[in-house]
Amino acid sequence: MIKKWIHNLLKKEESSDINLDIFQEAIIDYRQEGKELMFKLGEKFGLNIEIKEDYEKLISRGNKSIPRRGELSKRWNYSFHGGECGFYNKKYQKQVEVVLTNPPEFGHIDSWFLLSYMQSVDKYKSEVSEMDWQKLKLIVEKLYLNGKINKVIE
Repeated sequence: MIKKWIHNLLKKEESSDINLDIFQEAIIDYRQEGKELMFKLGEKFGLNIEIKEDYEKLISRGNKSIPRRGELSKRWNYSFHGGECGFYNKKYQKQVEVVLTNPPEFGHIDSWFLLSYMQSVDKYKSEVSEMDWQKLKLIVEKLYLNGKINKVIE
């Protein structure tokens, strides 16, 4: 039933200029960049986040030896907030938000965060210039249904 509903909602989109391959590529880039940044953050504090205990130390609010926000590198700042960690590129105003579930892949796609990412990357800006997160969510759902990307449950 949900598949049919999404299919009907997106039927009109197929005739528009939406290139699903670009959105698939953006999701792959987003996931890869988020994963790399999380591993760098772990390394900054001497932790291997593939080890569950190290990962828990990194994200624990109670761990006073790891600031909840700070500088990851000369180019990137980080900020833990809620169940996410945001990375902000100082030079390019790029944003990557990582949902902290499912380590070490961090592949859950939140359409709001994906939209912010795509708006902050020159390569994808024009694709989302007049898009809101609800419309992007439908595109992501279509990519899941078509098997073009794997869904990661949060």
